This record gives sequence, C-alpha cells and structure tokens, in this order.
Amino acid sequence: MRLLVILLLAASLPGCSGLANTSSPATPPAASMDDWPRISFQAAGFDPAIMQQLDAQLEAGFYSNTHMLTVEYDGKLVFEKYLSGDDENWGEPIGFRRFDENSLHDLRSVSKSVTALLLGIALGDDFKAALTRPVVAYFPELIDQFAPGVEGVNLEQILTMSGGFEWNEMDVPYSNPENDERQLYYADDPVAYLLGKPLREKPGQRWYYNGGTTMLLAALVAKISGQDFLEFAEQKLFTPLGINMTDVEWQGSGIWQRPLPSAASGLRLRARDLAKIGSLMLHQGIWQGRQVVPAGWGEASSQRRLEQAYDKWSMGGVYGYGYHWWQGRFDGVRGDFSAVTAVGYGGQRLFILPQRKLVLTLFAGNYGNGIHGVGEQILAKVVSAAPASP
Repeated sequence: MRLLVILLLAASLPGCSGLANTSSPATPPAASMDDWPRISFQAAGFDPAIMQQLDAQLEAGFYSNTHMLTVEYDGKLVFEKYLSGDDENWGEPIGFRRFDENSLHDLRSVSKSVTALLLGIALGDDFKAALTRPVVAYFPELIDQFAPGVEGVNLEQILTMSGGFEWNEMDVPYSNPENDERQLYYADDPVAYLLGKPLREKPGQRWYYNGGTTMLLAALVAKISGQDFLEFAEQKLFTPLGINMTDVEWQGSGIWQRPLPSAASGLRLRARDLAKIGSLMLHQGIWQGRQVVPAGWGEASSQRRLEQAYDKWSMGGVYGYGYHWWQGRFDGVRGDFSAVTAVGYGGQRLFILPQRKLVLTLFAGNYGNGIHGVGEQILAKVVSAAPASP
C-alpha cells in the first residue's frame, strides 16, 4: 500500500488553531522583486478549508521542523510559508533561525538534480547522442588513473547511478572515514577518485547512490562548455531565472585541483529560487517565455529508469530513479498520482506534478533525528486541496 496510510493521515488530521503571521493563506504571497505572477489559492480553485488547516498545522509545528514551503499552480505562486527552527549550514549546526523570503537554505542532495539540469543545458538539444558515450572519453588526461573496466561506463549510467563502481556511501554514515563521499572530499581530484574505483558489477545492472557521479557531471559541464562550472551556472541557469548570485552559495572542499563546488550537496538557495527551478521542470524548460533547459531534457531526466533495491532509500518502492531525479508514485485521497522529485537530506524536497500543474518547494531541518516523510505528508495535503486533474 506504499504511502497510503501516511498520506491519508496527513490529509485528514484536524487543524490546529492560529494562522501564520508571515503569510496569511487568505491572500496571495507578498509581491517582491522577482516578478512572479501570484494568485490566492482560493482564486486558483484550491479547497480553502484544507489549505487553512495546512497553514495552521505548519504554524503549530505539526510537520516537524519545517522551515519553508512554496506552492506553484499553473505558473502562479499560490502559497508561501516561512517558519522557524534549528538549522545547519552544510553539516555545521547554526542554531535557531527565523526564516523569510530572503533566507538561504541548504539543498543538500537536491544539488544533484540542479547539477543534472546544468549538464542538460551544456549538452544542448542533441543530448541523446552523448548518453551512450563512454565517460572516460571526456578525460583523456586521466588515462593512467582509470580502473580496469571503467572504459565501459557511459554517461547514461553515470546519470542513473548505475555505473557499477565499488562505492560505499549507503552502508556507513557520512561521518565514517570509510564512506566514499567523505573520502572524495579529501581527494586531490574528485573525478580521478571516482574513475579510479574498481567495478564490482557490470555497468547498468544496479542502482547505488554515488555522490561521485554528480562530481563527474559537474566536471563534464566545465569540459563541454569550456567555462568554470559556477560561471556557467550563473550565465545559463541562475541569471535567466532572475536569481542574483548574492542569493546563491555553493560550497565545496576547497582543496580539489578542479575548480568545482560540491555538486552533490553544497548548494544553498532561497525557497523562491529553488521553486523557479521546479517551474522549469513543470514547463518543459521554459521560464517566462525563455527556453532555459532543452525541452526534452527534463522529460528524459524524470522518467523512472531504475527501480531501487534499497527500501530505506526508495521508501518501500515509492521512488524510482531517472537522470539524477527521483520519480515517485503515491496513493492519495483523490487517487494515485506521480511526482518528479529532488530529494535532500534533512527533509529538503522539490516536487513537480505535471498532471496537476503543481510545484512544491520544501525546506526543513530534520537532520539526524530519524524523522522522515514529512515532505510527502505535506505533498499529500496540498494535492488533496488542489483542483482536480484536467
């Protein structure tokens, strides 16, 4: 029954008293410099009782340590909520914060999905030709460091984390020195570190979570574009979306030979700015009339290409994997629905529901406390309130 029980519960619990002081649900989100069309959820056709209940529950802390929530419907921003709670900055506790529309927040592994979008931009409209190319072909300077068999790993297998590398990231905590992503941050070259790992199985057979593959994608962006990765991100993604680089932080190890941030986990953005990236996925790569991401890249990225063998990572089979994006299948009070999803540790979520014209952006601070699925509960609540599928 996948998430049926938890989703039904989230959609039906009684509301708590007290509405938000930061953004009243009875009015559209406040205007700001980013010029995003806004409309009240009532005018958009949402069930007001459910949305008011959601607002009250968020305000009362029913959804553990949720920090921010935005909801886009059919190209318009219909709901915004900013709360408070304990937070971290790339793993370092920074204490209690009160959040608003200008607050930066960790994306953690949502950074992976953003990096994959940047690769799609770098590859362009003819990206399909690149998917079967061996990744080692892009890095001839490392030929003496390739592990045997790595020449058989192609770009699509890197994108789906099915390269078959001997990699230890899911079975020990990130604090453990044996964790490969931890070791990656102490390597001279993250690409050489990944491509020097032996293969434990034939490429393409099995998914295994691997932050090193995301670092390789970032290096490919720089290789293909001939630009510094962050300069490319600014010119081709952030600036077209109206995202000021003063509102972007992308952290990294600081010791790599390649000028790369942590493509796997280091990005920090405002909620509204991550929501714009979700809107790109909803609208076939278009933002306010401009084609920012190749039209077919979002669709190709969001297809469910691999089922996950690890229940704790796939939520019991709810999630499958595409090109560094997750694809979820849910049971809700209004029937089954799917969501293309970017997932980050601590409760960071970006949900895109093309069939419902919805994008939800969620930031939270549930780091290491064993609390999971809060974002999915909020998603179920919003879906239950949203207009029915056309």
